[in-house]
Amino acid sequence: MRAVNLAPLKGILESDPVRSRLLRLLIEDGGWVTTSDLLRVARQARPILGAVTIGTILSGLNDLVSAKLILSRTPPSSGIEWAEWRINPNWLEPTRRLLQMLTRARLREAQRSQE
Repeated sequence: MRAVNLAPLKGILESDPVRSRLLRLLIEDGGWVTTSDLLRVARQARPILGAVTIGTILSGLNDLVSAKLILSRTPPSSGIEWAEWRINPNWLEPTRRLLQMLTRARLREAQRSQE
């Protein structure tokens, strides 16, 4: 397994609500997640969004980190709307740690602003 630079994901998690929601669902679940589940979460941030956009976003995230970070499988004779997605098991724990680090940092910032 070659090393993957997950640093670009930090910016995505902090700045893009759609991509952030998709990544968070994939990271937290860890297993195969359907396109319809991803659509449900993404549409909370952007109501007009389709299955092809989900596929394009996830493919773009792979390009961003130059690796197959997000895997997909599609049953034969179905379309992308029935695809399933997951974080590559080899990089699941590092992406979870990144998410935990960002969550702790956000909590610290919120506590400082209350003081």
